[in-house]
Amino acid sequence: MKRIMIVDDDPSLARTLELYFRGRNYEVSIFGTGLEALDHWRDEEPDLILLDVQLPDMDGPEVLAAAKKEQLEGEVVMITAFHDTEATLKAIRLGAADYLYKPIDLDSLDLLLEKILQQKAQRAKMAQRSHVISEYYKPNQIIGRSKKMIDVIKAIAQVAQTPASVLLDGETGTGKELVAQTIHQEAAPEEPFVAVNCAAIVDNLLESEFFGHEKGAFTGAMSRKVGKLEVAGKGTVFLDEIAELSLDLQAKFLRVLQEREFQRVGGVKTISLDARIIAATNRDLEKMVDEGGFREDLFFRLKVFVIRIPPLRERPEDVVPLTEYFIHRLNQEMQKKVSRIPNAHLEALKAYDWPGNVRELQNVLRRAMILTTGEILEFDENWIRRKDAPQAAVSGEVPKPVIEGPLLSLEEIEKAHIEKVLLHTRGNYGEACRILGISRPTLRRKIGDYRLNVEWKE
Repeated sequence: MKRIMIVDDDPSLARTLELYFRGRNYEVSIFGTGLEALDHWRDEEPDLILLDVQLPDMDGPEVLAAAKKEQLEGEVVMITAFHDTEATLKAIRLGAADYLYKPIDLDSLDLLLEKILQQKAQRAKMAQRSHVISEYYKPNQIIGRSKKMIDVIKAIAQVAQTPASVLLDGETGTGKELVAQTIHQEAAPEEPFVAVNCAAIVDNLLESEFFGHEKGAFTGAMSRKVGKLEVAGKGTVFLDEIAELSLDLQAKFLRVLQEREFQRVGGVKTISLDARIIAATNRDLEKMVDEGGFREDLFFRLKVFVIRIPPLRERPEDVVPLTEYFIHRLNQEMQKKVSRIPNAHLEALKAYDWPGNVRELQNVLRRAMILTTGEILEFDENWIRRKDAPQAAVSGEVPKPVIEGPLLSLEEIEKAHIEKVLLHTRGNYGEACRILGISRPTLRRKIGDYRLNVEWKE
């Protein structure tokens, strides 16, 4: 028998709800204060808790917060006589399953309970078919067990022992800055790490960003500015999107790399370059050299040591550890306790080709974590289905089936199917519910939502 706890100081409402739930074979207990409810909650482990926002001793969200702190189980539905948006948001943040306003409509309550219990059963089922997330990850570490990522890690270890310039080659979102930071941490962890996005600064300001400037060097130079190369000292300068440098600035930067010295804009003092240069690009620099868009001499100066960072689609075996790592980080960031991911979701993540690479995976997981309220990660697999499918099969792969006709939303498919079943049963909703596997209140609600014109027959 399911247990329900009603926490409300209105005796009339509490009695009405008690009769309602006893008629549905619930074991019911009623409490008028938050402290009484918490004592019972600890001992009895109710399946469902109807919790009033306004109580004599403490408010409903405070009761819920105390229960969550003690990790007490049970689905909580907040009830209130006031349309209080702030209280609603607070309750949902604390893990309330839903919210009901007084006076309580019993049909609405019936639909809500059906939804909550179905979700609870589904979560229990998913928990049995889910992957337990490991917590053995350090912050800002390179994650990868594939051979290609092991090769990257080996290359980092090799070059970190030298002062050589490094060129990182990889698609957007593969983690080039993380690789640069790892090289820096291995080589000079006590020195500054200075990152410059060459595409994010307008060209006439980029020279000042690199080299600094003296007061009065140009209009608007009201004081001396120390450039990134000088700030880096004996550390590392990371030049992201190096391909976006203009040819004029490429020439100036080449001279700095050759001479290992520079001057501030408008200055005469020579400053030595002591920092390591790590450049990164998602473009084909060799092709740009052939087309005249990048200086050949600078290209050769930068590519002393090249590390290619593979896209995620080339290392699908790294999807699981990356997923675990990001969930672990997001648990800390969002103060959540997600510890499992359904195997079906994990397989969907591994099957996707990740055009946005690791950054896209992180964003998908962040979105899922926002929507997840329990310990099992929840997300919509449609988020990671390519809009341009089907694609041409790679040699050796089984081609994906071609889907003919328009691609419908789940809502459109459900509406059409319900309409088809109702036509088949000639409006007999009892038979329709049996075929669809849903209750009569659910069917009534869906017919109203989809505005289906149906004549009911018992």
